[in-house]
Amino acid sequence: MQALNRRELLTALGACGVATLSPRVLAAGEPIAVVVSSGSRQRHLSLDKLRRIFLALPTDDDDGRRFVPINLAPSANGRARFDQAVLKLRPEEAARYWIDQRLRGSKPPRVASSYEICRGAVQELPGAISYLPLSQAGSLRALAIDGRTPNDAGYILR
Repeated sequence: MQALNRRELLTALGACGVATLSPRVLAAGEPIAVVVSSGSRQRHLSLDKLRRIFLALPTDDDDGRRFVPINLAPSANGRARFDQAVLKLRPEEAARYWIDQRLRGSKPPRVASSYEICRGAVQELPGAISYLPLSQAGSLRALAIDGRTPNDAGYILR
């Protein structure tokens, strides 16, 4: 049996419906932008409010809608960094937290299996919020966190 090369493997996984995120997309030191729809009035958040949103606690945006958090897949580049910086949870702690929350009847944030799906969902779903490598944000609005943008020194997700 012949081994598949990387391209053949990714093609086969895609044909089976398995979404993959390229590890080359998140360059070392690239900031992760917290993003909302380009049509949203939201411009900034406090770190505390961002934490509440992604712990699935009811939180409203500046348009008066409930935020709808969308996480990247646990294996995605940036997910562990986001969970550590914002939620103060390592991957195994985040997994345990959501198991506990499910047992209590709470639902975790939705999960996007690719950057493209994430961008589309954030743009189209009212109140949606997520995070992406800054280079992947496209036309979405990147929010300032505690007064700092992704390009500023001291930004929490840099």
